[in-house]
Amino acid sequence: MKRAAILLGALAAASCGGAGGPAPRPLATNVSAERPLAELPQQELQQGQCGMALWQRTEPARRIAFILDEPPSVRIIDGGEVIALARTAAEGDAIARHAPVQRFAGAGHSLTIDVRIEQREGLLAGAIIPEGTLTWQSARGSIVLPVFGLIGCR
Repeated sequence: MKRAAILLGALAAASCGGAGGPAPRPLATNVSAERPLAELPQQELQQGQCGMALWQRTEPARRIAFILDEPPSVRIIDGGEVIALARTAAEGDAIARHAPVQRFAGAGHSLTIDVRIEQREGLLAGAIIPEGTLTWQSARGSIVLPVFGLIGCR
């Protein structure tokens, strides 16, 4: 457990910088008057799972989504409640058991991620997500957010 937390922390720190500086930040489009997708608390991986954590590109960054490979699902917080959605589709070559494009849906909500996943030398059981977008749709509206993140496996 502690090893996974240390790996995820190290990967998060590594994904924040780089020789080329931060990736360009696309503008968010929000049709909801309230701030969507609250910060998600630290999540735990079970033995054999790979999790993808995504942070919104804000100052400071906020962890807004956690995607599991098994069971294939996503967790977010919207309107003060934790929402778990099942994956309905995945596209692209999986890296660390996660595809770069994943779609989730259920109970009137849908979420799509479209990210770039990079394996970097020296990283064990994980990968970096230097850039991507998260699209959230609910009865309150829809939003497209710029994200970055990491994948860690236990």
